Amino acid sequence: MSKPYHEMSPTERLAARISKNREIDERVKNAPPPPEKARKRASATGVSLRPKATDNALDRFHEIKKLHGIDAATEYLENLRHQTD
Repeated sequence: MSKPYHEMSPTERLAARISKNREIDERVKNAPPPPEKARKRASATGVSLRPKATDNALDRFHEIKKLHGIDAATEYLENLRHQTD
């Protein structure tokens, strides 16, 4: 068994971290691929397979602005504001 991290020398800490990173890389490399259906859908839409942590109104505003223009994005915010009133 190895020493606790706080008792290691800087060289030992670096070696332990490198070893741990290699273990993580191996697990990621050996992980099963995502289902075929999800990969096809993601590649067709250009969306990442990793879900966003949050999808707030500002993100949605910028998405609408990029796709449909500032007027549509402003209308989205107005509708959102009226829903919360």
